[in-house]
Amino acid sequence: MKKILTKFEHFQYFYPYTVAIVGAKFGEKINFMSAAWHSPLSFSPPLFGVLISKKRFSHYVISNAKEFTASFLPFNKVKISAQMGRKSGKDIDKVKTFKIKLLPAKIISSPILEDSYAALECKLIDIKTYGDHDLFVGEVVAVHQEEDAFVEENGVLNTKKIKPLLYLGSDMYITADAKTLKHILPD
Repeated sequence: MKKILTKFEHFQYFYPYTVAIVGAKFGEKINFMSAAWHSPLSFSPPLFGVLISKKRFSHYVISNAKEFTASFLPFNKVKISAQMGRKSGKDIDKVKTFKIKLLPAKIISSPILEDSYAALECKLIDIKTYGDHDLFVGEVVAVHQEEDAFVEENGVLNTKKIKPLLYLGSDMYITADAKTLKHILPD
């Protein structure tokens, strides 16, 4: 029999999720944060959303920059995710403190992480409040991807080359095993 909860302390029953390192530049300030609550929202136009608490410094930076990037790191860069998620950009310069290597974006002014296997450049088009988080919606204007990170025929992540960083909640991380890959065709 399954246990039914109507009050819960943890809200992570839908994990694992890939980690997006979301960042923006406003003035001279560059800030990044780890985000598990993100999703593509539309193919045409290409829209990407990320939920950010009003308490986060990234909320302020992205709101003012009117743009953001989302960088996806391989599992071997798990420490960067933990650092970006547990320290506030209000208190420290995360790029300098954690020696984060950046690459310039091609269309917007906010940088991406050099170590990412894929990254999105997004122009902010909307912000809506949902409970204790705001949904930032960006139109994807450019995609950066590491060579051979995706299978050319179908655009799926090449798990023989890339071990994606997945978040389980409560500061726990995992990755996918390429040996478990199954291609299931509908009957």
